Amino acid sequence: MLNMFGIDAVVAYSENEDEIERRARVGTLELTNPRALDLLMNLPLGEPVPVTSLSDTERRVLRRMPRGTVTRHDNVVVREATHPIRVDLAVVPGKGWASAKEKAEWFTPFCARAVLIDRPLRRRDDAVMEAEFYGIGLLVATSNDVEVVVPPRPFVRRRHTVAGWRFVEEAYKQLLAR
Repeated sequence: MLNMFGIDAVVAYSENEDEIERRARVGTLELTNPRALDLLMNLPLGEPVPVTSLSDTERRVLRRMPRGTVTRHDNVVVREATHPIRVDLAVVPGKGWASAKEKAEWFTPFCARAVLIDRPLRRRDDAVMEAEFYGIGLLVATSNDVEVVVPPRPFVRRRHTVAGWRFVEEAYKQLLAR
């Protein structure tokens, strides 16, 4: 169980084993500074970029980059860091559809989402219609099983953002702490 945006959720994720091993080897710790993430997003992974091609602001950020995120030599910088995990699905537990749906919507820009209701739905047809419309999976716990009433719509990343990378890093930090 992770807590993202103040919301408890169970996440399904896949690991980037190469990146996780690289970070452990070089001692990369927390990577959540928005300016650092913005600079990393603007550098190609594994390709040398002349430091002189960076703006003054980017050079200031470069001087404070966390260990292991970039390498610098001969007046070039090479981005080393990438996403350590990919969050595929967030499942938000709840007692009712409306409140759980509201919480699940926080995950919309980052991954597929579903809600898990722990009791029978009171207005099942309305919940099904909304779940299908919003693409939020609707799962209902029964006595021995979980009924998939509406499967979650697969997530399609429309763009790469600092917020998206920060979400991944926060999830990774919480998973490491377990």
